[in-house]
Amino acid sequence: MPRPVESSCRQPKPCNGETRWGVALAGVLFTLLGSACKPAETSTPPASPVGASPVPEAAPGAVVVPPAAPKGGPDDARGGRLYDDWRTEKGLQGSFVPDVSKTRALDGKGGPHGNGTLDDGRGRPIPNSGHDYRLKNLLGWDLRGAEGIYGADYQGKAYVLRRNLLTDTRPADELRTWLASGDESLPAYGKVLDDTDLDDLVAYLVKTRDGLLARPASIFTLDRRAPNRYVLAPGGDPARGRERYAISCADCHGDDGRNMTIDETQSLGTLSRSSAYEVWFKMLNGQPGTDMRRQILDPKGAEQEQAILDVLAALCDRTLFPAMAGAKDVGDGDPRCAAYLK
Repeated sequence: MPRPVESSCRQPKPCNGETRWGVALAGVLFTLLGSACKPAETSTPPASPVGASPVPEAAPGAVVVPPAAPKGGPDDARGGRLYDDWRTEKGLQGSFVPDVSKTRALDGKGGPHGNGTLDDGRGRPIPNSGHDYRLKNLLGWDLRGAEGIYGADYQGKAYVLRRNLLTDTRPADELRTWLASGDESLPAYGKVLDDTDLDDLVAYLVKTRDGLLARPASIFTLDRRAPNRYVLAPGGDPARGRERYAISCADCHGDDGRNMTIDETQSLGTLSRSSAYEVWFKMLNGQPGTDMRRQILDPKGAEQEQAILDVLAALCDRTLFPAMAGAKDVGDGDPRCAAYLK
């Protein structure tokens, strides 16, 4: 598990990514646009209060759906965190352990059958083929499924579904029913997500689709020739991004982004330069299972896109935001940062 370097910030340190960002680091990484070392406020109250007791573990095989705290309406930022990792966001890591993808046996824990699987739309268990039942794995960090970054033309994830949520025109109530009931390839999430969870999740998906929240295509474009198959979009302002970093991030990350490590090797700069297609999502929605909330508070989707792109452009400077000592960094000419690479 990644270990954070000591920091003056008391907030939990968020360091997330596909599999290499541990929850132990949650709460610092991506305080990029909020108050330094404090979670940003959202338009709705947090899903659970700071310092709340953890969700109690259930007996083996039981499905745990803890009640959500009352709030004024769907929390689309929480919906994004559920899309990212619903088990961690809901504190179910112990009661739902996914079926082991490398074995033929259904050998997980929890869920409707007690074996770490979720059902398809017909009530048949869906084995874990590496997706771990996470929506971000099944549909991608860019929500475009097989047409997006996880598709066969790009990163080639075998488990990605043929569903592009950004071109899906179904109304919110139909999306909600689909997510709850599943289909031939989508798990029936209504077995593990409650009504509030589904409302939050649909709010995130619909607002992103409709451009009310930042859309990934405005932050990065798909490119088969680039490592990880993406390139940052043009139009970012590194100078403005550096100003935001100095105000909001330096107290926790240090002036050069090296106050903590990810996998004991990556700095904030190297992570952003190599995997910006993941980083944008955390900046917008927060870190699952932690006190960190949305840090991008601009009211319009286009403004959010610009803010995220500015910070990512700033972090492309290898001199100002270098790698950890002895660690690898992207090389000269690496296309992921495009013209922002220095």
